[in-house]
Amino acid sequence: MQVFKGVRQLWLRWKESKDAYQSLDRLLVVPDHTADLADRNRWLIELLYWLRRKSRQDVVEASNVGVHPEHARLRALLKVLEQRSDVKLKVAQLIRSVLKDNDSLSLLCDAGVATKPSFWGEIFERIRNRLVPPPPNKPELSVLVALGFVGNHDSSWVHDLDHELLIEIQQLVHYQEASSEFYRIFNDIAEAIHILISYIGASGLSYSVRSRLREASGQHSPFYRLAKLAEEILKDQPRLNEHVYQAHLKDFKEVLDACYLACDDVYAHLDENGVSIETVFQVETMRLRLARVELLLKTWLERSQTHNYSQLAADLILTVQGHRSVKRLAEQSFALLSRKVVERSAETGDHYIATGQKEYWSMFKKSVGGGAIVAGTVYLKFLISGLGLVRFFENLLLTINYAGSFLLIQFANFTLATKQPAMTAPALAQLLDQTDTEEGLNQFVDRSIDLMRSQAASILGNLVMVIPVVMVIQVAIIFIMGHPSISPIKAQAIFHTVSPFSGAFIFAAFTGFLLWLSSLIAGLIDNWFVLHSVQDVIRYNRRLNLVFGEIRSARWAQWWRDNISVVAANVSLGFLLIYGPTFLGFIGLGMEIRHVTLSAGQFAAASVALGWKVFLMAGFWIGIVGFLMIGFINVLVSFSLAFNMALRSRDLPSLDRRRLYVAVRERLRHNFKSVLFPSK
Repeated sequence: MQVFKGVRQLWLRWKESKDAYQSLDRLLVVPDHTADLADRNRWLIELLYWLRRKSRQDVVEASNVGVHPEHARLRALLKVLEQRSDVKLKVAQLIRSVLKDNDSLSLLCDAGVATKPSFWGEIFERIRNRLVPPPPNKPELSVLVALGFVGNHDSSWVHDLDHELLIEIQQLVHYQEASSEFYRIFNDIAEAIHILISYIGASGLSYSVRSRLREASGQHSPFYRLAKLAEEILKDQPRLNEHVYQAHLKDFKEVLDACYLACDDVYAHLDENGVSIETVFQVETMRLRLARVELLLKTWLERSQTHNYSQLAADLILTVQGHRSVKRLAEQSFALLSRKVVERSAETGDHYIATGQKEYWSMFKKSVGGGAIVAGTVYLKFLISGLGLVRFFENLLLTINYAGSFLLIQFANFTLATKQPAMTAPALAQLLDQTDTEEGLNQFVDRSIDLMRSQAASILGNLVMVIPVVMVIQVAIIFIMGHPSISPIKAQAIFHTVSPFSGAFIFAAFTGFLLWLSSLIAGLIDNWFVLHSVQDVIRYNRRLNLVFGEIRSARWAQWWRDNISVVAANVSLGFLLIYGPTFLGFIGLGMEIRHVTLSAGQFAAASVALGWKVFLMAGFWIGIVGFLMIGFINVLVSFSLAFNMALRSRDLPSLDRRRLYVAVRERLRHNFKSVLFPSK
């Protein structure tokens, strides 16, 4: 027990150490300015922890007066230092030595900006920094900021420092300053601007960016002109009263704006011609550097404006904190790609939403055809499983069976119900932009009801056909062979697979995830097809033109452009339904597939195999409820994942989800019949 108690105490101390701080009396024991850099940096880090310490009184004061507790503590510290001139001198010398001995360019140029040339390299760099933070003896100001400013609102209180406090801090830094201690911050700012512009120019003139610019490139590119104009502005002290200098400043700002427009031009090209994650990463990094140049230049030019320093410091703190986040980098880089995937899914999803009676019955007929094909899929699965092949070949044949059946359903213009939600959710999400108005909300509710009704019709059509066709085939097998295609033991096992007490609902949710994942894979492959101009590669392939002719090659290329996402979705779904559980089983997670139409087909085959006595079995009646619930969970999970992805891609922070749910619920309560049958 003593051992566990000791471990618990250590764990509690470890948790408390996250926000622990030293007392002011201890902080007033200041290291000498000639001490080791690690000791000086650590003192400043501890000072920042002391400023940021939490207490109930701080929360009350901040909520009542709207001030930052850090400001009050900073004033108190400055007042103590005024009373103790010896300590004040040591603090001033320490701060100056830290600024002098730490590389400031690492903070001004690289802090908060991707330092690796590629997206994946930057991802791994951020993960490494989270697992292994930099040591305090590393002579870089960016390290000091990263270790000292770890609070969520540090950038806020630094940004809100008032003029008086900034002046007092400035006086402290320059207290009894000798000429040998001068820290030439403006020289570093100018050098940082030059370095940032060289980075921007290299990125802007790279092939991945230059090839996507519709207008000027090369020497006429704004990225090329930026360095020359910066040289004119920064070669001496600011001369804001000179007309020529003002003209250079105006030209420089116009070129900066042109660089931003060029970045937008690249995004427009990516939007039309496929999204490259690496190019998006490169452009996002370029935009961050352009913003940093603007902020540094403003501080360099307006040296008497104290609020510029607090604004610059706050921005550096915020970007350093954001640079720790892997999630933020992924969201920035994948935002455009996810939107393209969602838009492509929405285009497909519109075809799966029936609004009127004619479309409703058309949807029902298509789903009936899909159910008939799935009946054949069920018996092919029984046949393949009964061959006794090794696992590799069995899985391969099952994948071909599923993928081939899904493709046949697609190209026969039939419908498989559970594939629809991943496509229809993005189509529904497109209406969210107008839900702030009453008319837009009503349109969203109408579309939601149409979607529910279409999904209900599809599931019903699949089940209405797959169950009787499977039963007829099973009866025919019994008459021809004298026994059913599956044994009674196997039939009982199938009943168990759809029972609510067998984990079927968890497996149904997993299947819903795979249904959504297949639609995501389809969108990614469609984007890859467009990005790399595969349509033109096929169309202008020399050997294809010689063998099939130019017209047939062009038709073949267009067919692939129109159907690449369809083929990818169906093939990937067949692969995932077989190899998804296999892979998870390899790592010890026993997952299985529960798809409503396939499960209903197997259930029907098992019911016929057991004969009339099946109606006396509790497992039969429980199984009916089970596979209906499997269908509901398949649709719910797949739709929810697709809908949430669509919401994130559209960036709707002010969306009131509860208002949408209430509106849909009220419509269902007053007119539930509309979910099952369209209005005349």
